[in-house]
Amino acid sequence: MNTLHVFKYQAAGNDFVLVDNRNEKYSFSADQISKLCDRRFGVGADGLIQLKDDPNNDFRMIYNNRDGSESFCGNGCRAIVHFAHHLGIIGSQASFSACDGEHVAQILPSGFVRFSLRDVGSVEERGEDFYINTGTDHHVRFVKDLLEYPVVEEGRKVRYSPQYQPKGTNVNFVEVGTNHAVSFRIYERGVEDETYSSGSGATACGLVVSHRFDYPAPIKLNSRGGLLTLEFQRSSSGGFAQIYLTGPVQQVFETNFIL
Repeated sequence: MNTLHVFKYQAAGNDFVLVDNRNEKYSFSADQISKLCDRRFGVGADGLIQLKDDPNNDFRMIYNNRDGSESFCGNGCRAIVHFAHHLGIIGSQASFSACDGEHVAQILPSGFVRFSLRDVGSVEERGEDFYINTGTDHHVRFVKDLLEYPVVEEGRKVRYSPQYQPKGTNVNFVEVGTNHAVSFRIYERGVEDETYSSGSGATACGLVVSHRFDYPAPIKLNSRGGLLTLEFQRSSSGGFAQIYLTGPVQQVFETNFIL
């Protein structure tokens, strides 16, 4: 058995277990990640984030979903920037790498974290729905009565549908209100349930809203876990660049855990 020193974070309701693994002391199997993230027998989280050394940046982020699968995580990016600041690795500015490439970030005077996402070349229309990749796969559907919408049931149908096999997709449900108000809920692949928010999902929803309704930046996106703000520039080819996402981050606690 190993004793881990872990930190619990939440970023707009997405919660994570964070581990400082710069010395490569720890390795994690899928079963161990599931145990750490279990809400009854573990710390409880949507996923595990490891902070590792990176020769070309301030640090590297490794993110694993609750089921052990590796992925990109936007809200996790904001959490790890706060974590790196807590560890004294960075000041208010950061550069880091993740599985989708390099990112830059800053901790704002408000305590919120703002970070860059990679450029998005296009939005694909799939019937009345949309597909977009913002570092990971996202299916976006516009709905009415979002609060009452069966997110888990409908999300699971799309996630496991033939068009997304074998790896599946995240599934977002979006409602557009007055005064450019945008709200979303998400079924997350790898968690296999609804989560309170998603950074890459918020980005996907905001860009699809801009694509469909020509909304200008910034777009504010309401999730069950909090408000996120999306900045971007439209390109002449229909894509998006200079994408930044801003939102709240909180360290919840730190503890030792026997794995």
